[in-house]
Amino acid sequence: MTSEYDRPIQTLMLIDDNSFDQMIYERITRKSGVVGTLLQYVDATLALEYLADPKTRNPDLILLDINMPKMDGFEFLEAATQQFGVDLCPIVVMLTTSLNPKDEQRARNYAVVRRFLNKPLTQQQLTELSALVNTPVS
Repeated sequence: MTSEYDRPIQTLMLIDDNSFDQMIYERITRKSGVVGTLLQYVDATLALEYLADPKTRNPDLILLDINMPKMDGFEFLEAATQQFGVDLCPIVVMLTTSLNPKDEQRARNYAVVRRFLNKPLTQQQLTELSALVNTPVS
C-alpha cells in the first residue's frame, strides 16, 4: 500500500478563494494519485499562518490563485518571501483566469514561481507538476 510519503508531492497547498474550484481541485488531486496530503485555504492569510508555524511541514508545491479578496496571490507571495525567503516552498504555481500578460511577467519576478497556468487546473497538469517537485531549479 502506498503511503502519503511515497507520493511525488507529499504535501500540496492550495490557496484559492473559490469554493467550487477548491472542490474540483480536491477531486483532481485525489484521482491523480500523486499527492499525499492536500492543504486547502480559501484565505491566503490563514495559509501564511500555517507556514509560520514551526510545527508544520512546508509544502512541496503551492497552487496559488491570483485574484482573491483580503490578500491576493501577489500580496501572499510578497509577504511569504519576505518572511520565509526561498524556504517558503520549492515550487509555486500561479493559477488564474487573468489574460493580462503583465500578471505572468510579475509572477516571474519571484524565484519560487515556476509556472503560470490558466484555470482550471487539469489532472494532466497536476501530474506534470509532480515531476517538478524533484527537479532542481535551473
